[in-house]
Amino acid sequence: MSELAPRPGIGIGPDGSYTRRGQALAFLCGLWAMIVFLPLLVLGALLYTRAEERFPQDPDGARRLVLWSWLSLTVLPLAPAAVVAGITAALRA
Repeated sequence: MSELAPRPGIGIGPDGSYTRRGQALAFLCGLWAMIVFLPLLVLGALLYTRAEERFPQDPDGARRLVLWSWLSLTVLPLAPAAVVAGITAALRA
């Protein structure tokens, strides 16, 4: 009975080490995550801090700021990820 060896991940050579392409891909993914997600994290923290200051005078406005702070930490990072996934799917098709 012939069994196939498991296929290594993208950018991983047969010996288990990174290929040049894998190293470049890992670097670009790390750079992309730092550039895209760090600003959203900072934005979320700033919005939430501003909302805490605003609650006594304007509770509705503060609730909107809290909503946007949570969106910037949870939903908004999915948008760039979806764009990259779409581009990747289009390139593979």
